[in-house]
Amino acid sequence: MRIAHKVAIAIVVIIVALLALLLPRSGHADQTATFGDIVIRYSAISTDQLFAAVATRYKIERSPHNGMVNITVERRVAGAEATMIPAVVTGKVAELAGHAAPIRFHESRDEGGIEYLGQFPIEASGTYVFTIEVTPVGRDVPYPVKFNRDYVLD
Repeated sequence: MRIAHKVAIAIVVIIVALLALLLPRSGHADQTATFGDIVIRYSAISTDQLFAAVATRYKIERSPHNGMVNITVERRVAGAEATMIPAVVTGKVAELAGHAAPIRFHESRDEGGIEYLGQFPIEASGTYVFTIEVTPVGRDVPYPVKFNRDYVLD
């Protein structure tokens, strides 16, 4: 009985490991870049993924041809909870073919949070390269954030 029990546990562990491989990767989820005490969180989605109420609240058109970048900036102090801080955020998005478009960000403050939202067109399926510069208030030098995101249009 003891061997059967060990085999059953081994099988369960293997099944769980295989199921974990099937889960979506976090590559499109919230990502971070850290610069000393500053943490920049960034994500990019197609706006058709937004809930209708969220899109209405932020006056965003839901469409697979419309993308949105979300940036937040935090300052971390040892022994204290991270605090969201204001910043100047600029950026651009380019297809791998090189067609670049600026992203205009606007600040949104809600329930103590500060986020920077920017929209961009998704003209075709492919990989889009985001180049963002974030200058936290009180800092002179912008922090660069560069990432890719794949979009598929039906």
